[in-house]
Amino acid sequence: MRRRPSALYRFAQILRVVAILAMVFLVVFLSTVALSAAQLGIGIGRQAGTLHHSISAAIVGTSVLVNVTFPVPNQGYYNVGDLTLVAIFSNLSIQLSPIAVTEGGPVTIPGHGKGNLSLLTAFDMGQPAGPFLLLNDAGILGTLWLNASYAAVIPVNLEVAFHYHWGAPFANLSYATGTPFLGPNSTVEIPVTIHFENHTPGLKLAGNLTVTVTQPNGVICTQQRFPVQTYNGPVTLSETFIMPSTCTLTGDTITSVFTAPGINVALPTETIP
Repeated sequence: MRRRPSALYRFAQILRVVAILAMVFLVVFLSTVALSAAQLGIGIGRQAGTLHHSISAAIVGTSVLVNVTFPVPNQGYYNVGDLTLVAIFSNLSIQLSPIAVTEGGPVTIPGHGKGNLSLLTAFDMGQPAGPFLLLNDAGILGTLWLNASYAAVIPVNLEVAFHYHWGAPFANLSYATGTPFLGPNSTVEIPVTIHFENHTPGLKLAGNLTVTVTQPNGVICTQQRFPVQTYNGPVTLSETFIMPSTCTLTGDTITSVFTAPGINVALPTETIP
């Protein structure tokens, strides 16, 4: 007759089986987490690679605020919790320091679900890059840092590079002068065509453009204000500058300031040939 194993031995066997099952479960769990995290990184990388247009934009003070909705797909099995994002926008050929820094989140995205991170980014036109960005489109390099907890216990840190296409709000600003003619009270009237193109998607321009013409000796020949209203695309203003007959446009400088309630953006100065 076989001797029955002791209770301690049976308990040890049960613990061994439980430990093996726990190890198998842990390996499967970590494998699925790794696979899901990899899918998360791939999905975010694809979204970052197609991030070219803003959802909405506005000018506030001296900054252009661009609100970009960044979609985050979660094709994995587990929730992504407390997802936060930090983005740095830069273009070293325009400005050595970052052009803008923004943050988004936190947000939780369920497994096999989708979520959005909103990036409200302020491009300060008072920075050295400001005058260039007001008048010129530019390719801006971005870097995203994402932090989250995966499956409630695994920390996830991702760094993703992306390219953002900047569309200038006053692209290709130009002044074309016509033939001067005599006006009343010893004044000269000069037809002027003011043209620019709003290349910032979602930005509505509604305000006034104040234009000042100054002689090389510092004497102001004229300062006039013209209403501007557009959503996007080209803007052409046909105006008349009224100046004293002692003023000529040759060699003078033109400065423009776009103003609206809470808005004051100075455009780069141009010299009339």
